[in-house]
Amino acid sequence: MILRVTDIVVRPDLRGLPPNVLAGLEHLANNAAGLLVLVSGIGIAVSLIGWVFAAFSSNPQLAERSKSSLGVSIAAVALLYLGIAAANYAGRLFS
Repeated sequence: MILRVTDIVVRPDLRGLPPNVLAGLEHLANNAAGLLVLVSGIGIAVSLIGWVFAAFSSNPQLAERSKSSLGVSIAAVALLYLGIAAANYAGRLFS
């Protein structure tokens, strides 16, 4: 028996769930996204503080690490927002 990728179909049935469970799942997803944005924001702030400290102390290694961590934090926020945009698009596309 050979399985193909097109044979796999996943369709969640949310009609049987109570409205408070659906609202709770939506609230959980919003809280998770908010927490990820908060963590990335803290990463951006720490990176900028490190970069300023590196400039005052003339430490090129710390400056490079701060620049790299700033890029990673910004990329994390961008990836989160792209994921949310893709999920919203797919949700509207298939409904």
